Amino acid sequence: MATPTPFSWRAQIRHLVLPAAIGFGVGCLLAIGDRPGERWISMVYGLFVGLGISVISRGLGWIVHSRLEPLEGGRRAAAYVALFSLSGALAWVLTGLLLNALFGLGIPVFSRVNLISIGIAVALAIVIGLAFVSFERMQARLAASVARLKETEFAERELQLARDLQSRLLPPPEIAGEGYRVAARNLAARVVAGDFYDVFRLADGAVGLTVADVAGKGMAASLIMASAKARLPLLAADRPAEETLRELNRTLAAELSPREFVALAFVRYDPEQGTATLVNAGLPDPYLLRTGEPPLPLAVSGPRLPLGARREVPYEGLEIPLQPGDRILMLTDGLAEAPTSNGEPLGYSALADLMASSPEAPTPLAWIDALLERVRTATQASLEDDWTALLLERVAVGNS
Repeated sequence: MATPTPFSWRAQIRHLVLPAAIGFGVGCLLAIGDRPGERWISMVYGLFVGLGISVISRGLGWIVHSRLEPLEGGRRAAAYVALFSLSGALAWVLTGLLLNALFGLGIPVFSRVNLISIGIAVALAIVIGLAFVSFERMQARLAASVARLKETEFAERELQLARDLQSRLLPPPEIAGEGYRVAARNLAARVVAGDFYDVFRLADGAVGLTVADVAGKGMAASLIMASAKARLPLLAADRPAEETLRELNRTLAAELSPREFVALAFVRYDPEQGTATLVNAGLPDPYLLRTGEPPLPLAVSGPRLPLGARREVPYEGLEIPLQPGDRILMLTDGLAEAPTSNGEPLGYSALADLMASSPEAPTPLAWIDALLERVRTATQASLEDDWTALLLERVAVGNS
């Protein structure tokens, strides 16, 4: 009642009708002890007192709202009680003066006998006022809850839209061509993954493969992912692997904000020669997997800043000769950093051990699935970060 609320005719009518009805009801009770010809005076008096309490308390509330709003707890409640007490007393006195002026009733407004009636008016004002304050606060909290619910629903729709966009941009999990087979998995910790992978053919017969981890989540990360994914094949068409990432980095550095970047590893694979050139911009070292040998981390020399972190970065490449059956595993840090049962990250050494002990599988995709299952068994059940892994296998020409 004392707190300003957005204008509503329904609220205004409620604030007038209910106090008037309550005041009229109290007046009817008081009229029981009156003489029959004077009972209407108590009823009208109660009606006008109820209206007066509503009008006066709301008027005073608007005037002192800025002083009441910062108060908390008991001080705030006491201030409202004082405001409604004053409203009740004023409503009783002004009603008496008004009825005397209109009907010449000669009501003794300030007599000692009416102190009890003034007390009843004050109590009535406190009850009505606190009831309306409580009701309006409940309404405000309900409106805030509805607004939060709508925001949550909107955010969920945005996340689902981003996930749908992301799933459409990712290539199929298995791709094969003359001299190679590729398999990949992308597991999101939340609705939308910050990771992505891509596989594309180039005009000279080479194959481009990339795994990336975009800073951030949601629609913004998906748009960055889409931008990087769309540009990479165009830039790689007529450039060596090293220059491809240098140019992509310049483009992203000009577009992204200081807190946005893309950790990305790129491989340009020549199926005819069986050679792969690796360039790494901030992702974990890929692994060379060769039968009978432990997994070999493929460390690229030179700077490895993520794309977009600084405009000019002289990325360097590592050329890797592959024999039929050799594999290159590219992955994001979510696998090695997955927490174990004691809360510690799995670590790259343990991850390499899981690779080495993974059983043979008929296809690269089956091998990746088996590795991810072993990592999941060794770590906590829920994913705290995205997992993305891509496996390139060289196959003898004619066997792909």
